[in-house]
Amino acid sequence: MRALFPVARNVVYLNHAALGPLSTRAYDAMEGHARDQREFGALHWRDWYQEYELYRESAARLLGATPQEVAILKNTSEGLSFVAQGLRWTRGDNVVSTAMEFPSNFVPWKNLAPRGVELRIVDEPAVAQIEKAIDSKTRIVTISSVAFHNGHTADLDAIGELCARKSILFCVDAIQSVGALPIDVRKSKISFLAADTHKWMCGPETAALFFVAGEHRDKLDVIEHGWTNIQRGGKFLNCGTDLQPDSRRFEAGTLNTNGIYGARAAIDLLLEIGIESIAKEVKRIAALLADKLDSIGYRVTTPRPIASGIVSAIPPTVETNTLLRLHRKLEENKIVCAPREGMLRFAPHFYNDESEVDRVIEVLGSGL
Repeated sequence: MRALFPVARNVVYLNHAALGPLSTRAYDAMEGHARDQREFGALHWRDWYQEYELYRESAARLLGATPQEVAILKNTSEGLSFVAQGLRWTRGDNVVSTAMEFPSNFVPWKNLAPRGVELRIVDEPAVAQIEKAIDSKTRIVTISSVAFHNGHTADLDAIGELCARKSILFCVDAIQSVGALPIDVRKSKISFLAADTHKWMCGPETAALFFVAGEHRDKLDVIEHGWTNIQRGGKFLNCGTDLQPDSRRFEAGTLNTNGIYGARAAIDLLLEIGIESIAKEVKRIAALLADKLDSIGYRVTTPRPIASGIVSAIPPTVETNTLLRLHRKLEENKIVCAPREGMLRFAPHFYNDESEVDRVIEVLGSGL
């Protein structure tokens, strides 16, 4: 499988929490579609539309959903905003979230304040903390499955059970887990989930999957309208305005067809390998990296036991620009990671190996 990721021939790539490299499968699918459009224009549009349905089917398999519950959007932010803006709020309602959220899962909820909706923040996605913040006015709990900065992994099953018991909606920003860790929207009782394919799924940007549980679909007002999310009955003039009956109602216009070809190929590769096997290897490599960072004096801030692919660590000596200088040194040695919130963030995937971990330790261990 390592041969399917040419990036491994060129660099030690440990930055999947920012952007995953395309596999040969995803690249070939996108190149094939681009060639088709170059050579034939829109002649094969029926094939393109069929690809949308195949994407929904593959995404649904990955999530434990149905294809009718999957919409294709631009990105994670769009999906989360659709939930925040689409729910029918009453002044005095509140949302419970955490202090670990990426802006995509903070700003949409914070911006509900003018409508009289309070955003309640707990330190981390712990069931006890969330339950304490919930009251009779709580409408939804919204969290990240994995924290972007330090890899803190939420217990989605436990939080989903809590929300179900209290009849509260459950929204998940899953971009840091889908593709690396198993997720089952039914088992975790998730109402809404958004994740673009360009991180751990190793697909292209702007071909995000957006899950809306069938039983909650009508709780969201559609806030974008266009020619594809209505039932046109084959007409363009004097057509109706009735929404599509399934999650296609959230797709208001032309989709990123080329990206969808790549995204479907990327997801199918994950399904072929098996997400359980992928998760096991991701966590094994991440734990090995964490242990070796410990051994050279770095303070690993990712909670143990390592439960995701994100390993963040603080250098032994932190002076002005130390982090940026270390990051630059790693890049000069063809090791790709990211500086985040005062830490070096490493994010290996299943095709990374022990020799690459050793290379990181060798470069960091030599100092600045």
